[in-house]
Amino acid sequence: MDMKEVLFELSALSGISGMEDRLSQRVEELFKPYADKVETDALFNVIATKSAEHPTEETLLLDAHTDEIGLIVTGVTDEGFLRFDNLNGVDRRTILATEVTVHTEHGDYYGIVTTVPPHLMKPEDYEKTPTFDTLYIDVGFGPEKAKKLFSAGNFITLRQTPTKLLGNVVSGKTFDDRSSVAAIWGLFKALHDVKLPFNLVAQLSAQEETGLRGARVCAYRAKPTEAIAIDVTFAYLPDCPRERTALMGKGPALTYAPILDRTLTDRLRDVAKENDIPLQFEVGSGTTGTNSYAIFSIGGGVKTALISIPLKYMHSVVETLDFSDVKNTTRLLKEYVMYKKEAMESAR
Repeated sequence: MDMKEVLFELSALSGISGMEDRLSQRVEELFKPYADKVETDALFNVIATKSAEHPTEETLLLDAHTDEIGLIVTGVTDEGFLRFDNLNGVDRRTILATEVTVHTEHGDYYGIVTTVPPHLMKPEDYEKTPTFDTLYIDVGFGPEKAKKLFSAGNFITLRQTPTKLLGNVVSGKTFDDRSSVAAIWGLFKALHDVKLPFNLVAQLSAQEETGLRGARVCAYRAKPTEAIAIDVTFAYLPDCPRERTALMGKGPALTYAPILDRTLTDRLRDVAKENDIPLQFEVGSGTTGTNSYAIFSIGGGVKTALISIPLKYMHSVVETLDFSDVKNTTRLLKEYVMYKKEAMESAR
């Protein structure tokens, strides 16, 4: 498999925050051929380890989250429609007439988010974005059957088939952040026969979209000496401020922020320049909104950097990126690993 095939396969799987079990099984299978040890913990974080050639506490941690945005059932109406609410970041502007999968103890069921035909809308309705408590999911069953099959607490994921656009551009759901999972997988594949003087740990973490929870558990366990979080960032669109976005196809973005280690960030910048890897830069004034915030304060503190892949239409079923940025993320990670390897070996 290549990285794009991995991304497309992962994109098609369901793994809402708190229901990453099916997804984690496949992620574990993907990493096993290229890691010395792969395991899944109680939160369904997948931890892949490439052990150092000789025992050492020096550990480089790489993080990407596997969970996706979604919804949750709050009840069943007397007509057999499902009431629901936002679980973790779905944009309600994009939810009308969306295809969904409702996950129950009886199996998975197809559904459609209801929408009022334009012919029946009032003029003032066009000025509003419907709230979740005014929308329903149509599962095609009558009330008796619906009440037997569905109940409050059932998770709901959005449906979409990933697809190729022109050039290197691809579109689909859950590219936030499974594009980063694919990039790390590509790194482990590229390093399969390389002996390292430090431990390389990939944490494919759960529950990022609900509060960076999985990464905190993983990082505490891994005890890294330094870490790099890989996530997505906002790609430029005509109606977005240029200074808050990155350009698709111009390489990943490296972030400077108070919680991020400047020495590590500068080194990644230099590695990119030395190896002609396209790189963009972002500035974060707060927590960055990524797992880097969960990792940097673990234990006595961890030197942490953040690399981001530019992504259009974040938190929708048509998230869009230029796959060259994913490849260049893998290139940057690989060249940094090789830089670190050479630096440690020459210091012996």
